[in-house]
Amino acid sequence: MGRALLTPDEVLLRRFGFVRAVGSIAYLVAVVVLWLIYGTDVWPLLVGLPVLLAATAWYFASSPRLPRLTTVGSLLADLVVLAAAAAVVGGTGSGTVMLQTIVIVSAGILLGPLGARLFTGLAVAVALTHLAAEELGVQPLFLHRADLGDRAVVLAISVGVLLAVGFLTDIYASRLHELIDRAGAEAAQVRRRGRRRRRLVRRASDDVRPVLREVEEAADGLDAAEERAERERIAGRLRVAAARLDAEVGRLADLGVLGTEQDRRLEPVALEAVVVDALAGLGPRLSEHPVAVDVPPLKVVGDPRAARRVALLLLENVVEHTPPGTPARVHAVPWGAHAVLAVTDEGPGIDPERSEGLFDADRPSEAHVGLPLAAELCRQMGASCRYEPAPGGGARFLVTFRLAPSAAPSRDESPAAGTAGGASHEEPGRPR
Repeated sequence: MGRALLTPDEVLLRRFGFVRAVGSIAYLVAVVVLWLIYGTDVWPLLVGLPVLLAATAWYFASSPRLPRLTTVGSLLADLVVLAAAAAVVGGTGSGTVMLQTIVIVSAGILLGPLGARLFTGLAVAVALTHLAAEELGVQPLFLHRADLGDRAVVLAISVGVLLAVGFLTDIYASRLHELIDRAGAEAAQVRRRGRRRRRLVRRASDDVRPVLREVEEAADGLDAAEERAERERIAGRLRVAAARLDAEVGRLADLGVLGTEQDRRLEPVALEAVVVDALAGLGPRLSEHPVAVDVPPLKVVGDPRAARRVALLLLENVVEHTPPGTPARVHAVPWGAHAVLAVTDEGPGIDPERSEGLFDADRPSEAHVGLPLAAELCRQMGASCRYEPAPGGGARFLVTFRLAPSAAPSRDESPAAGTAGGASHEEPGRPR
């Protein structure tokens, strides 16, 4: 209630244009019928026809550019034409003023509750103006009732109908426009997700191409190699490239489920198990980076697969953007109603001018899809991901999850989750 005039929905605009055209034809048919009954005395009704046709033509031509103006203007034209028709045929004593219910309902559908109220007030004012004009001697040409008492009774009923229709239209128009707003917001969200998804897919495809070229070059070298040692070296390159290609395929698989959070049910997730699975997923790729792990048995709200993928992507970032031998640390702490997972490395860090675009697939500052994908997966879980320089140098990525009750059952809980320090490539006692 009390909402401002809305920009009418495009579908409603188009359909109302056709409704206006049909209404103009119906008005013409009514005039013809009355002409056959009463003869040429009904000629004043013909004046309303060009007004309706002009308003309809203006509506079709201008409503896409000026939706509010054309909607209000065309409804005012309808109100005037129907008021004139009621003044000619019957006046207040016949109930023809109730024709204004057409305008009231149309205003509510197109403009919302405030539109319904506005045109209800105008319709009632027009009805009372009819009564005043009749008392001043301006009488209808047909079906006039001379007795004021008779006309007052019919007018009271007519006004009651106008007010009742306006009230009901107000209520239902409010709900209708809430649904239109919600549908518009959801459609805009789907479009935004689609754009993000397309951008990430483009970036992921760019990441895959160099790996494929490396595989092709290694395969060509393998064909030409004659020495066993050379073949073994190339085979090693192929194994590394295969591992990288497997990681890129995993990213593409994650991109395939982006935008489907309505099908993804969030649940309690054991953070220890997430980290252990991510470390295991990287396997030998992380072997040259000593990793210290300090993750208490926290449970967070999320999606197990997406949470593991976020942790893996952040650790993968350490592998890809720090020199071999660079130490890293994975730790988590509770923070109010949230839990924060931090991945910190002692590498060269990130230039301040590049840090702003790390999670944006459209910004050229991040060379790969990993961090934008991590941010998108976090968004779908109701989590957040951000970067900050690590104290003493290096990079730190922080993922903030909503904290789940510690007693909540988690399907990814396992005995291994309690022994995170047992992973082969970590140093749990390493000081930071």
